[in-house]
Amino acid sequence: MGSQPRFLDHVQGTWGSFTTPAGRVDYIMTKARLGEDANDPERRLTKSLAPVREVMEAGDLDFNQLLQRDLDDHRVAVQLIPYLMNEQANGPAFFPPVVAVLLPFRSKRPSRFAPLEAEPVLVPDDGAEWLQQRAGDSFQVQRLAPGGQLHPGSIGKLWWNSAEAQLVVLDGQHRAMALLAVERTMTKSWQGSSGAKYRSFYEHQVQQLLDERGGVVDLSRVEVPVTVCWFPEQTGEHAKPHEAARKLFVDVNKEARPPSEARIILLSDAELKNILTRRLLSELRGGDRGELLPLYAVEYDNPQVNASRPARWSVLTSITVLKAIVERLLFGPARQLQNVTSKPGPGRPNVREQDGFLRSQLEVATLFDEVIDDGGFPYQRDELGNGSFPLGQVDTITDRFAATWGRAILTLLSTTTPYAAHARALTGLKESWHRDDSSLTLAYDALFSGVGVFWTLRASHDDFIEKKADGGKPSKSDVIVAWESLDKREQDFEQLRAKEYLDSATSNNIKRSKAAFAVFNTQACQIGQMLTLGTLWELRKQQGSVDLSELPAFASALVDGWNAYFTQEHGKGRDRKVAFSNSKSDITNPLNQISNMDTPQAVYFRYFWMQALDTPAAWEHVSPWFPDRHDFSETLHAARAFYLQLLIRQNLGALKTSRPGTPQTKLEPLAEEMSHKALMRALRDWFYLDEERYRRWAASLKVPSQRSREDSLEAGATTATEE
Repeated sequence: MGSQPRFLDHVQGTWGSFTTPAGRVDYIMTKARLGEDANDPERRLTKSLAPVREVMEAGDLDFNQLLQRDLDDHRVAVQLIPYLMNEQANGPAFFPPVVAVLLPFRSKRPSRFAPLEAEPVLVPDDGAEWLQQRAGDSFQVQRLAPGGQLHPGSIGKLWWNSAEAQLVVLDGQHRAMALLAVERTMTKSWQGSSGAKYRSFYEHQVQQLLDERGGVVDLSRVEVPVTVCWFPEQTGEHAKPHEAARKLFVDVNKEARPPSEARIILLSDAELKNILTRRLLSELRGGDRGELLPLYAVEYDNPQVNASRPARWSVLTSITVLKAIVERLLFGPARQLQNVTSKPGPGRPNVREQDGFLRSQLEVATLFDEVIDDGGFPYQRDELGNGSFPLGQVDTITDRFAATWGRAILTLLSTTTPYAAHARALTGLKESWHRDDSSLTLAYDALFSGVGVFWTLRASHDDFIEKKADGGKPSKSDVIVAWESLDKREQDFEQLRAKEYLDSATSNNIKRSKAAFAVFNTQACQIGQMLTLGTLWELRKQQGSVDLSELPAFASALVDGWNAYFTQEHGKGRDRKVAFSNSKSDITNPLNQISNMDTPQAVYFRYFWMQALDTPAAWEHVSPWFPDRHDFSETLHAARAFYLQLLIRQNLGALKTSRPGTPQTKLEPLAEEMSHKALMRALRDWFYLDEERYRRWAASLKVPSQRSREDSLEAGATTATEE
């Protein structure tokens, strides 16, 4: 019995096996090579290797199935391909082994393998005897076994059916892409490949290297070692081979260059914070997301290790912001939601406290029995937390999150007036985009579909500019044209967004719109809005029992209130849509006078969002949820006083700089007077609070001096440490 005709692809080499946290991994050590087209396994292997982006459609990508970092096509084109093709003056070119894993796919969608036969059978093939196991029509494994005994040389073969299985590069995808790019250029097979859209990144570079050597290059000497892996225990109906591949990726790369925060969130299954964040992204995909913002409005592929702000002008938030929101709303700690004068302190968080708050926020006691049986391993329900949870019950946990807090978070980010306007403008830009040539297609993919394409365009353009600065005359390829076209598209988007948000795209309104979104799209503003949701939900808890299932409706009521506020006008030029702006050149008496809008300032934005709800038109939508307004008012006043203290500190610092040598005792009263006046005028002009009411509120305060404030803060720090 020979190999089945359906298994057209195979590799052969040294067989082995090892065990990891991902389970048992079997592998064959072999090699891929370039050169003339042939049907030998090593030559065909080059064609079979593929990055995830070519195996799956980007629009169908499930965030729980991501396996690798994004490709840096620019680095492959300008560094790895020349290294691969050129003779090295200081020694031979060498690539470490590429690691590829055989995974089940049907029609570019993740699937499952048929069960692997429990016992191998002895079969003849290639004039020898082999022990063979098959997994239905997906793949089969053969190990050399003359007379039924495994050969000491550990020779093996892996056969697969490309209609049901694909070799996905797990580690070394840049090396594999270098091979693929040379292969496709040599054989002129870009157009028929699944990577045709990336042709512009490579074909010119490879062809130029070939031309430099007179078109005569012996590439048969180019061989790259490859380790092909598969998971023999991850076959059958309940297997999770893609999850095992992610775990193996983490094992392989844990000592490599640290991945970006975005990549860790997308890959890690070790923390619930990351899993819940990914669930938010998954809710934004597909055609059934309803009124939720489109996925392309979120930046989730930033390769920078410490990226604190999105790089794309087109997005309104990022995966790191979503994780920060999940952390604050689900893990707390509770006091940061219950006390509006509390800021995140230094040092490590109290994990036990955070885990307890998570269980409370998701009402875990209504989901599970006291002891959770997870495939024979018992979990104590009251110990469930970020780093300790039953893997078999992850769907139950994330479903509860998605139906409650997840839906509430996405409602705020999707339907609040400024964010809804941003999303509509972005969708309008997408729908009006004419992809007439390859450069416009690349630019389109950079913003809307091609994971990693944006960063390749940017790196290529930076390299182009650097070469020009050094006196070179680099040619302007489609890649460079694509990047330059994004500047024009940004201008188009700003016009669309101003029209959507301010009902007009005049130059003045475009300027006002940009100033408004320079605030709305910050982490501080978005997290501050979420803190408002969390704080007011805690306030409802204090007023009586709450039903967690009502949380999305509560979030919708808050949005209705904010949207009612943003549609109000009060006096000449007082468009509430720019009430959060801090550009004094565009508006007078701004409420937002925060000197820097880093993430910790989110606690002050919480006050801004609460203040907007306190206006007459907004409160109509919120009042049914707060029959007793007193507690809301008390919380609002505490948040206002907390913001006032920030203004006093900022003004005092400015006075110390402008009036050096003046005693602080003289500057403090002046700083307080300036701060009160600025806040009073802002509330009068933007939030319907007349000056007399403000003075009564201010008189009820006893704002401590700067020195006594510092003393009290020190005392508070001591108390926190003691706790």
